[in-house]
Amino acid sequence: MSQIRSARTTYLLIIFLLLGSCTTSNTLIDQNWQSHQALVSNASSWTLQGRLNIRQANNSDTVSINWQQMVQHFEINLSGALGIGATTINGNQDSISLQQGNEPPIEAANLAELSRSYLGYEFPAEALQYWVRGIPSPDSPAIMEFNENQLLESLSQRDAQGNNWLLEYDRYQESGGLNLPSRIRMSHPNYLLTFIIQSWQIQAGSS
Repeated sequence: MSQIRSARTTYLLIIFLLLGSCTTSNTLIDQNWQSHQALVSNASSWTLQGRLNIRQANNSDTVSINWQQMVQHFEINLSGALGIGATTINGNQDSISLQQGNEPPIEAANLAELSRSYLGYEFPAEALQYWVRGIPSPDSPAIMEFNENQLLESLSQRDAQGNNWLLEYDRYQESGGLNLPSRIRMSHPNYLLTFIIQSWQIQAGSS
């Protein structure tokens, strides 16, 4: 039973990490970055497919992801991890529903409530909607470094508990006229996550 609870906790961790004015470490104010950030921020409807590997202590698990973001509404389908079964998360700014296999759906008013109820603390799930697109969350100060193409190479932001998250971007791909991440490494004091994004689709007119 303890192994099942541990597996469910890890799986919920992956889910919360998915449902996601800044200061910088340098004085970069190049218009290319500002234009890129504005265009990516305005791309409010998109689909990505990929895999997420999460490591904690001696455990390592991987899920396949299909994430559809439609302005304020999202649907995320997860499969292939921990033998628990396929999981679908639907949500908008008013409510969240999590359906795991044949179990009754879990309902919550928001992601913060869901993570507090099932993990005992909040994950920066909302921030991942920004991080996965290669831009900082507007909800906390950020330290950023850029590559030669003036795209994010690293990003450091703190969550609500004061824990620092370090994100490293080493691959990008073009979709809908935007340069979007292909691989992101996310480091937390207790976790190491690697997000491999195989494909992006930007809905026409959303950028």
